Amino acid sequence: MRTKLLVAAFLALAPGPLLAQVRTTQFAVRATVVADCQVTAQDLNFGNYSSDSESRGQTTITLQCTAGQSATVNLDGGISGNPRDRFMAGPDELNYQLYRDAALQDPIDTAFWTWRLRRSENTGEPVTYTAYGRIPSGQGVPAGTYTDTIRVTVIY
Repeated sequence: MRTKLLVAAFLALAPGPLLAQVRTTQFAVRATVVADCQVTAQDLNFGNYSSDSESRGQTTITLQCTAGQSATVNLDGGISGNPRDRFMAGPDELNYQLYRDAALQDPIDTAFWTWRLRRSENTGEPVTYTAYGRIPSGQGVPAGTYTDTIRVTVIY
């Protein structure tokens, strides 16, 4: 009888039932990574132009896309609308051209992609492209400020 009292006292003091039941469930954890690209471009400033000699300049375009995403960068023809016949407008028209290389051998003269970021090359880090510009010598234009605006388009 004493044993029964000890067991009863133990059960009364126990924090919960000795034969507890257990139920479980689960939940999913999800996220979606959205393909995205950000692009920035610096102005190209040729400085002062004299018809006696050509002027050169350069600008950088920085592209950062979601890792593994492919993309193309396109430069339009500016106000001329024709990438083969670029000019800056001012008191007259001042012709110039853009190039992919510092030696000015590879002109950016099409409406198709200028640079291509391949999926296999894209680590998600920023990629910088350089566009080189040249104003040919011998253009007898009036003094003044000449400008053009190039639209940079990223397709991804």
